[in-house]
Amino acid sequence: MAPTQLKVSVIVPVYNPGQAIDGCIRSVLDQTMPADEFEAIFVDDGSTDGSSDRLQALASEHRHLRVIRIPNSGWPGKPRNVGLDAALGEYVMFLDQDDALPPRSLARQYGLGSAGGADVVLGKVTSDFRPVNHDLYRRTRESCTVFDAELMQSLTPHKMLRTAFLREQGIRYPEGPRRLEDQLFMTKAYFAARSASIVGDYVCYRYQERPDGRNAGSKQIQPAGYFENLREVLDIVDAHTGPGPQRDHFYRRFLRTEMLGRLGGKKLRVPRPEYYRDLLSEIRRLMEERFPASVDAGLGAVLRVRSALVRHAQLADIEEYARTVDQLRLDVSLARRRGRKGGALTVDVEARLMLGDLPLALEEAADGRWRLPASLGHPEVPEKDWVLEPLEEMPGDVVVRHRELRDLWFLPGPLRAEVRHVDGHAELTWSGRCVLEPATAAGGEPLSEGLHDLSVRVRALGLVLSRRLPAADPAGLPLLVDRRGRSTQPYATDQGNLTVRVPAGRSALKRALARADVEVLPRGVRLEVAARWAVSPSDVALTLTPEAGGTAVTWPATAVRSAGTAWVAGPSRRTARIAPGPYRLTVTLEHGPTRRRRPLSQDLDAALLVSTGTAQRWWLTALRSSGVQVARRARRRVARALSRS
Repeated sequence: MAPTQLKVSVIVPVYNPGQAIDGCIRSVLDQTMPADEFEAIFVDDGSTDGSSDRLQALASEHRHLRVIRIPNSGWPGKPRNVGLDAALGEYVMFLDQDDALPPRSLARQYGLGSAGGADVVLGKVTSDFRPVNHDLYRRTRESCTVFDAELMQSLTPHKMLRTAFLREQGIRYPEGPRRLEDQLFMTKAYFAARSASIVGDYVCYRYQERPDGRNAGSKQIQPAGYFENLREVLDIVDAHTGPGPQRDHFYRRFLRTEMLGRLGGKKLRVPRPEYYRDLLSEIRRLMEERFPASVDAGLGAVLRVRSALVRHAQLADIEEYARTVDQLRLDVSLARRRGRKGGALTVDVEARLMLGDLPLALEEAADGRWRLPASLGHPEVPEKDWVLEPLEEMPGDVVVRHRELRDLWFLPGPLRAEVRHVDGHAELTWSGRCVLEPATAAGGEPLSEGLHDLSVRVRALGLVLSRRLPAADPAGLPLLVDRRGRSTQPYATDQGNLTVRVPAGRSALKRALARADVEVLPRGVRLEVAARWAVSPSDVALTLTPEAGGTAVTWPATAVRSAGTAWVAGPSRRTARIAPGPYRLTVTLEHGPTRRRRPLSQDLDAALLVSTGTAQRWWLTALRSSGVQVARRARRRVARALSRS
């Protein structure tokens, strides 16, 4: 990079976005990359809603923003090319007007890509409305190519690409209204790139659904034109591969996603027989032209059957099979759950594949391999195509996903697929132990504030299936407290599923301490902090510190399980002479083999020791954080003690 060259040019095609562009603009302005190191080029494609003037006013306030106006071209290709021609950055980043870049997006992608000299950088993506291939972003890769990584699983254009590379290779977007221009552009880029990088430990791009649902690409396709455009993409694959396994591998992505995916699941639930007859006709014609049977052979079992039906059967048979496949689901159970040191939650998970309300009963083929039962096969399809793929090709995971942002992370500890014999039939199952550590679950960083849902996710039979993880016994769910004192609260939803709440501000531990009770007995003090959570009891100590000064008293705590869980400390001879008055109540955790103590900041602002007038029973209760209102529960207990004196 030349000394004065910008690092990144963000290119945003704009057409009549209205207020939907606000999040996009805000995300550009919120980047951690310094404003003098990047630019954002908004290319207005003849907007008529005043967006161009609004952007121009914004650019006058921010020197790193530029606006280029062009006559309406009717599609994003022309504005993207105009932005590419005007770009001053070492890399270009394509951003749509409806979407957003998280704050460190540019810095993280540029840092990884420039360090390895990558021509293409793929940043982890998330979406609240469109499918995303999460497996591609399981881990960060500094250098890979289309031949040793599944780059073709992401053909959207929202990547960071080296500007000189695109110009040298002559890679541009086709202009004017058409379909799959993104796939054509990215397929050319992947095959021409000497190296690509993948940022897997930070979400770099958010697809965001517009309130009116009018996102780019949301319109129904016209089959003839769509598959003619797909032929152009396949031509690029053909130019870089010869007939055989390698080409079959790349073709399989298009067969699975662009073709078979349009003849199954939700897409067939709306009755449009004439449209689907045209769609089937175009897909079948393309399969006959370009897709040999060897492409089908590498599909999962269900997609293999569907592909055979698409090649030879009637639309009614395809629709009926799609309805049957829709009944596949997971039955998930939580075999064991426990907290552990360091604020982690360990879960032992089991799952099995169901067809409707019954386990899917596999059949054994003549060669000893497992195959689909007749209920998931089809009489029009040879039974050799019913055979399951190897078990090692059907992985399972527990994932945690932010309910609002939709960020998804894989937890350590994959689930292993196996066939189990139960009640005289064979079932496809998954099992394993996974660990949720909120302090590192988001690509090595803490989970963001909000609600995070846990699910089991498996890839099997050519499908991706997921099911929420149940909470099992909701009582005693452990509060997860990490080494820095941050607490995360797992809880059971109304449907009985496991969700983790990451608080913004006052933590679950702080709230629980505000309801703590301390009982002063004749031979000491019994200090009880009760709530429906726990951490490992050997890690916990409770402390009273006089507000007026003096010696603090600390007890090791033990756990008592009843309807919920309590930490209890005392009585102790050391505290027999503790005097009435205000105190601060603190919880301390001890971590690691050295037992180094790490005090938490979640302590009470004040606590009050109240004498009942007898030598038999005193009560200490925590004041709320305002320091003026005594906890309601404690007042009732003090009143009962006084009535007995």
